[in-house]
Amino acid sequence: MKITLDNIVLNDDSFELDVKSIKRGTIKRYAPGIDGGLCIDLGVQARKLEQRGKLCVKSEAELQRAIEAINLLIDGLLHTLKCPDGRTFDNLLIEEFEAGTVVKSGAYISCPYHINYIQQV
Repeated sequence: MKITLDNIVLNDDSFELDVKSIKRGTIKRYAPGIDGGLCIDLGVQARKLEQRGKLCVKSEAELQRAIEAINLLIDGLLHTLKCPDGRTFDNLLIEEFEAGTVVKSGAYISCPYHINYIQQV
């Protein structure tokens, strides 16, 4: 199984995904002269995911198309990431995408990349 981001197949030979824990939002308020404080529970908040890897394709034009396709997903809408191990992450907002220096080696062209997501829960 390949890595897909909204049906865009990422030809990635060194995929890493760091899934952060879900955080709970709170507001704490204190008043002078009162012993103790007030804590308001805002419920479960979003969590962050960081994806790193290397896009590997056969031509420079194909690499540019892949980079442009990912850039078009930074649109404020929610997306889905499917991992090679079968995990699926829905409701992802792409916060940042960075593509590194292009490396030509043999019959392939590759570049490292980094994507930051915020998963809405």
